[in-house]
Amino acid sequence: MNCPRATLTASLILLSCWLPAQELYNVRVGTFQDADAADFADLRELGFIYGLAREAPLVEVYVGNYSTQEKATQVSEQLQTRGYRNAAPFALPTTGDASSTYVQIALRRGRDRELDWPALERAGKLYVDATDGAVKVVTGPYASPEDATQALSDIRGLGYADAFIKKLNPQSLIPVGVFETGIKKPLIPLELRQPPVDSEGVAPAPAPRATDTVPAAPPTAPDSAPLGEEAVAAAAEPPATVPVPQPLRVDRPGLPDIDMRTKRHSAAELQRVLKEKGYYDGAIDGLYGPGTTAAYEQAWAQLAPLRKYRILAAAEGDGAAPGNAPASWPEVTVALAIADDLAAGLDNAQAAQKLQEARGALLNATAPLPTPDAARARNWETTVWQNLDEWATEDPLHAQLLTALRVAYYQSQVRLEAMYQQRGMDAIAARDLATASLQNMLSAQLDRFL
Repeated sequence: MNCPRATLTASLILLSCWLPAQELYNVRVGTFQDADAADFADLRELGFIYGLAREAPLVEVYVGNYSTQEKATQVSEQLQTRGYRNAAPFALPTTGDASSTYVQIALRRGRDRELDWPALERAGKLYVDATDGAVKVVTGPYASPEDATQALSDIRGLGYADAFIKKLNPQSLIPVGVFETGIKKPLIPLELRQPPVDSEGVAPAPAPRATDTVPAAPPTAPDSAPLGEEAVAAAAEPPATVPVPQPLRVDRPGLPDIDMRTKRHSAAELQRVLKEKGYYDGAIDGLYGPGTTAAYEQAWAQLAPLRKYRILAAAEGDGAAPGNAPASWPEVTVALAIADDLAAGLDNAQAAQKLQEARGALLNATAPLPTPDAARARNWETTVWQNLDEWATEDPLHAQLLTALRVAYYQSQVRLEAMYQQRGMDAIAARDLATASLQNMLSAQLDRFL
């Protein structure tokens, strides 16, 4: 006997109602700042990567799900060997056998193919049913079998011929959002700490053309307002333009020249981090020569976190740093932008005000620091870097952020030392003043690392 399609679909839904709820587990990878799924592409073979938003800009990242605790524990151990020291398995909460009706649209196993999120979103609100490496994309839920049948017809019309209806426990599903898809919604404000990302999850480096502009949308009059002569004249004018923020350049006129004959601890530390990242292959001798210059310029242009913060620093600017004041130097503004993110909203506003009041005298100093002040600055620097190093071991993304800060910090320190030496200071006095200046500009943001 031939059954109508609607009757057959309803029968299949009813047959699935008896299936018991399955206990599931996932693995918490860690808590990260300004992250999305593209940052964890190398983990996709372990399961579906998804995020749970915490206090902005923090995201708790998970991979899953797994049918047994043993599988979740094995994945957790693999993550720990890859550097995610805080990885840990968790049991997902369940609420019995309650189920709802969904339409499954797509299936992915392991890393066999990418999911076309923009195309899938045409079907409606998306969820993922992920278990042991199988990633099933579904949409729904639907109030009745009839609604599901109608939706199924529409979804197949979008090209998903293999789509079908199924019953699922909503508690087992992962909601799909911006973290998972990387798709920015059109009405999200642009004042974000995270610039637009490319396919590799890093900020692009636009060509440094100061004249690039984009047209601004002209205002529209209400439908009820008459279009008078003034409105016609305004509509005929060319659209206004707004500047596109360009990434900060590596250099600019007016910066203090760096003496290439002086050996500096700051230059040696800069050489060390550049060598670790593969940009510098010379000796770590503390001499800021042509090799160090070329390596720094290459890292400035290519190191992904630096590219991101060059754009952010250029977009935000620093209205409190006129002319060629050190706080307006490219390397210093990038260090300030990174420190702002490291503060995670915990910067000391009261201390920042006091530091700002003392900044002018410090940056305009023409005599060495008193010995106690120099000792305090050196102790601050040592303590902050020790604590930052420990923090960076918690997650690989922390280490990437710290690398960018090291490059910007030590380049800033070299430049500040050069400024003070041009005023007649010896190398030691210049280093102490440069360290105290960086303490003055960064310590409020890095207060939580003391």
